[in-house]
Amino acid sequence: MHELGLCRNILAIVSEHAGDRPVRRVRVAVGPLACVERPALAFCWGVVTEGTGLAAAELAFVEAEGDTFLIKDYELEEAA
Repeated sequence: MHELGLCRNILAIVSEHAGDRPVRRVRVAVGPLACVERPALAFCWGVVTEGTGLAAAELAFVEAEGDTFLIKDYELEEAA
């Protein structure tokens, strides 16, 4: 299941860019030929982010074309 590795990489990239700021949502673009199972990716996201600064972050999917798989963007929590 390569989705676990993909989630680890997404976590590392978003954590590096977000720093200490809390993340609300991470959106990934997934094309139909990307060989990525969305339910498996969503499950792995919960496992990988447990106990991290992104534990509360939702993993959302955006439709893409072909074999596209990329982090589309991430949304930070608004400062109180």
